Amino acid sequence: RQDKNLMAQLLRMFVDIAIWRRGPQDLPASTTLLGMVSVCYVLVTAIQAGIRGWDLRSSVLLLIIDLVMQAAWLWSVLAFFARRQRFLQTFCAFLGVSALLTLLDALMTGLLGLMGINAASQANPWPFFSLGLMLMSLGRILQQALERSLFLGMALVLVIMLTIAYVAQGLLPGM
Repeated sequence: RQDKNLMAQLLRMFVDIAIWRRGPQDLPASTTLLGMVSVCYVLVTAIQAGIRGWDLRSSVLLLIIDLVMQAAWLWSVLAFFARRQRFLQTFCAFLGVSALLTLLDALMTGLLGLMGINAASQANPWPFFSLGLMLMSLGRILQQALERSLFLGMALVLVIMLTIAYVAQGLLPGM
């Protein structure tokens, strides 16, 4: 019962971070929590890869690229702004909110698919809305961690996302 209560509290914490009620500073700087959140992120990403029909090898390689590059970017950005001590909390918030938004994306993609709307269809506004949610939520995390503007946080998130996509495309053509 206590484990369920803890999981519900953690889920609520990440929802609160995603909707701007809290920030990464509200999370404990814990490697155990980061490990738990990383496992959740991997599971949600695996669900998304399955829905999109990606093969296992490419999915695993993409996940490794994603995690390593996110960690490297966040550590570098935090170090540049003299906030390196906030790495665990920021990376944990990034992965937790990303897992929530990825799960939402998988659910919406599946629902739209059931309605006969292809994810790549021009009539489908979801990919743009999903990107906006990701930029706003993760940008807010960086805004809080860096104590800078939301615009800078969103711009950094966009750079992180684009470089991950560029490296993944180079290593996995067709992804």
